[in-house]
Order: sequence, then structure tokens, then C-alpha cells
Amino acid sequence: MDAALWIKVVLAQFVAAGSVALALKAGLLTGIGTTTPALAGLDGLLALGLSWAWRLPVWWRWIQGGFVPALAAAAAGLHAPPWVWLAGFALLWLVFRGAPGGRVPLYLSNSTTWDALAGLLPKKRAFALVDLGCGLGGGLARLARRFPNGVFQGVESAPLPCLWAWLRARGRANLRIRWGDLWSEDLGRYDVVYAFLSPEPMPELWLKARREMRTGSLLVSNSFEVPGWVPDHVLTLDDGRRTRLLIWRM
Repeated sequence: MDAALWIKVVLAQFVAAGSVALALKAGLLTGIGTTTPALAGLDGLLALGLSWAWRLPVWWRWIQGGFVPALAAAAAGLHAPPWVWLAGFALLWLVFRGAPGGRVPLYLSNSTTWDALAGLLPKKRAFALVDLGCGLGGGLARLARRFPNGVFQGVESAPLPCLWAWLRARGRANLRIRWGDLWSEDLGRYDVVYAFLSPEPMPELWLKARREMRTGSLLVSNSFEVPGWVPDHVLTLDDGRRTRLLIWRM
């Protein structure tokens, strides 16, 4: 977890809200109006601007800018007690905990991707594969059934998806799920490392892979490139989004 990033995320919201409150109290907002939508929109613009100035990841800037306006819009149409909003925030944290610090939104690989990945795996020889950010674990469970000669490890930092993946793995001797940071996983233990992350962590993942992965092992990235490093092979899949699997042999 990147504590500095979390501090910027929270601080941007507090500074934006505090600035709007002070301007409202000083009577400086009569020109734009003092309705809830106007105040929420101004808050969102300020949070977006602060996130841009503090160089938060691009996708996180838009989350910051839309957070308060989205809450205001929801509150306008749903008269709910405060604990409902607190529960909603807690649920978002449980599902998307990896996004701020790990720079990894919750992406789920489709069945076409798992079929393509299966084509890279040995049919008889023993091997080990890790999915860095395994989400709900459905793809790993599918591979574990199909390849009894393989050992599969999933790593997930978001508590709720990790719990779901762990429940799926119960009773499967060749499938393990770990809750935690992908950066603490030793990649030298695996023949195949699969990652569906985001552009932000790819340079750091490449450095980690170069340090730890064994000669001949495969690094497979779903969609996201490593700047300055051309993959040894690219599989373009016949699915709705034309998924690309970028493959490097270490």
C-alpha cells in the first residue's frame, strides 16, 4: 500500500470540501448558486484539479472528480440514513482496495483469455503459475481443473474478491489464494506469471520480473505493455475487445 498516495487522495477531498465550505460561508458563491448540485460540482472540480496538480494516476483523478458529485446525485434520488452511505463506502473499499495504493483497478479476464493462456501451459510436465491480481479467481479455478499437473497461485489485495476466490479454491489441492500485496510475491517460484494490471505498475513489474524470474519462464501481460521492451510474442484474441496477450520469455 502506497501511504503517500492514500494521503493525497484523502487530502484532496478534504481540501476541496473545506474550500467550498469556506467560500460558501464568505458569500463568494452567489454567482454560481448554492444548490447541492452546484456545490457538489465545484467540489468535484477542485478535487480533480488538486489530483492533477499532485500528479495522481490519470484514472484516479477522474474518480476523485466524480466522487462527491456521484454521492450528491445518489442522495438526491435516495433518501437513506447516513449508515447506508457508510456501508456503501465500506463495500467499495472491500472490492476496490487495490486501486489506490497498488494502481490496479479490478479487471476480470474473460473465458477467451483463459483458453488462450491454457494453450501456453504444458500438458504433462509439472509447472507453477501465479495470477497477480486474481480477482474472483474463476479463471484460476478453471485452469486448476483442466491441468492437474499444474500448481496455481492467486494473489489479490481487495478483501471481498479475495474471499470469493478463496472459497472457490477450497477443496482443490493444486490451487491456493493469498490475500496481500503482489509486490511481496516471489516470482522465482513460477514458470508462468500472468498479470492483468494497468499501465502504471508495468515498469515496476518488469524490473521485479527481471530480478526474480527464472530463465525460460514466461511473463504474460493482458493488454498492458512494458515501455521500451518489445514482447517476444503477442496473441490477439478473437473476443469483443480484441484482447492482446503480451508474452516475454525471460
